[in-house]
Amino acid sequence: MPTVFLIFWAAVGVVSANYGNYTGFLSPGCIASYQRMYITRRIPPRNYQYHHEAKSPDHFNYHDDNSENSAPTIPLQWRIVGGKQVSITEVPYQVMYGKYCGGTLIAPEWVMTAAHCRDKEQYVYAGSTYRSQTIPYRICAHFIHPMWNNSNNAHFHDFDYQLLLLETPIPITPNSRPIAIGSLEDTVPGAMAAVSGWGHTKYKQGKMEDVVRRVFVPIIPFEVCRKLPNKNYHNITPRMFCAGLKNGTKDSCQGDSGGPAVVNGKLVGLVSFGVGCAVQNQPGVYSNIPLMRDWIRSVTALPL
Repeated sequence: MPTVFLIFWAAVGVVSANYGNYTGFLSPGCIASYQRMYITRRIPPRNYQYHHEAKSPDHFNYHDDNSENSAPTIPLQWRIVGGKQVSITEVPYQVMYGKYCGGTLIAPEWVMTAAHCRDKEQYVYAGSTYRSQTIPYRICAHFIHPMWNNSNNAHFHDFDYQLLLLETPIPITPNSRPIAIGSLEDTVPGAMAAVSGWGHTKYKQGKMEDVVRRVFVPIIPFEVCRKLPNKNYHNITPRMFCAGLKNGTKDSCQGDSGGPAVVNGKLVGLVSFGVGCAVQNQPGVYSNIPLMRDWIRSVTALPL
């Protein structure tokens, strides 16, 4: 049956008009999901474990990816800057949105990514350490936060949030598992955030890498970040936080956009923007996810 194009108005069901109008490509396989989520608002009880529930608490204690016990190294090129190769079983919530942005699995049918990754891609890819071996899952609809590029006197990357509804749920396996959303207490300065993806390691150079990587970076106090020399940090908003090392060396980079920042095994941020990659006094900036819990609930009806 052919795919049809629909505009899903926020007035349908209980989605508030405050959350805007959304567009998407609806195949017949998506219609049942829309009926359940937006008309009846019936969400089945969760019958799977989140990432932090499937691992022991000790698993999330910070460890240096450069330690002798970390995964074997591979040549440093075109990947998360300063990180190391990991198995997808270490970051099973990590997906790709299209072929050039990251994303995070928050439920079998729902992925979070960045609004700046736009709403043109048709597939999410998941389930493998290797980018070339990931499995495609068709996107039913894109839900970009209505305040993205629509807020007065705000930073150009304010409200950098996008939700994706999938046609087919991603199976729960060791290679693909949703992650719970963290709390504001998880984003305290000094907390070590695990950032992962298939992105570059050099600014505007090279190509996406085939092996997923992860790096640990500390969250920086908000006011310290706003006072950094580069003007791009001067008007960051409370919906953002910075993470990185003062001397650079570890960071996210191109191709990691929209990917997860995780503290204590829970999602706290999405890669939003950076000024170069791993440059001294120019940390990465992440969209704050715990602040958006109510918006995520309003769109997905998930019991977060």
